Amino acid sequence: MIIESIKWISSEAEEAEVEISDGHFKCVVFSQPCSAKVGQQLTEPLHVFSIKNAMISDKFLLGIWSTNNEKLERKVVAKIVDIKNQIIAVGDICMIIDDLLPGGLENGNVIEFKCARVDLW
Repeated sequence: MIIESIKWISSEAEEAEVEISDGHFKCVVFSQPCSAKVGQQLTEPLHVFSIKNAMISDKFLLGIWSTNNEKLERKVVAKIVDIKNQIIAVGDICMIIDDLLPGGLENGNVIEFKCARVDLW
């Protein structure tokens, strides 16, 4: 994952929207305090907050999209990489879900959900 751009919401509060890419998929995330730099490689997963309507997906198109409702709210279709640690991936964009996933899911399942936001720490 690489940082492609940074759009400052408030430089005084160190709040920014950061565009992350793996070369194929892109995602705009929230960061505060933001110390990231354009071109920086990320090795730690992003963090997903306040998921809702999580379910196994019958869609095969992975992605992270903005919703029309809220600026930072996202719709995510991702593959479960590590169910025990709740790690999912969209291509090489790895994320940890900070809420509990529904039971019965397994590594390799494709899930979809909406979330309040995705963060870069």
